[in-house]
Amino acid sequence: MKKRAQGAWITLNASYYCAPVCHPLKIVDDASLLLEGARGITQSLADLLSQDVDINPDDLAKALWAASLLMEMGQSSAEVAYGRIRKMRKEISNDENAK
Repeated sequence: MKKRAQGAWITLNASYYCAPVCHPLKIVDDASLLLEGARGITQSLADLLSQDVDINPDDLAKALWAASLLMEMGQSSAEVAYGRIRKMRKEISNDENAK
């Protein structure tokens, strides 16, 4: 995978950024969905590989790449959400100190 651009949520052939209006808890929910998808792919592959079947190596590589990408997207989502939550806490703390 390519190195992520500054502030990008993920970079493939282009860089993608998380919408600034999205609430952090919705981003956490998305991270959970992405990671669950990656878990499902890897669990299915593990089940398939434990059977005595002929597996196309190119298809296996693509499936593993997809799982890896979903994990990176989930991790990036969690990082963005954590940053926004930290910023919200700081703003709340500053507001309370200003009173």
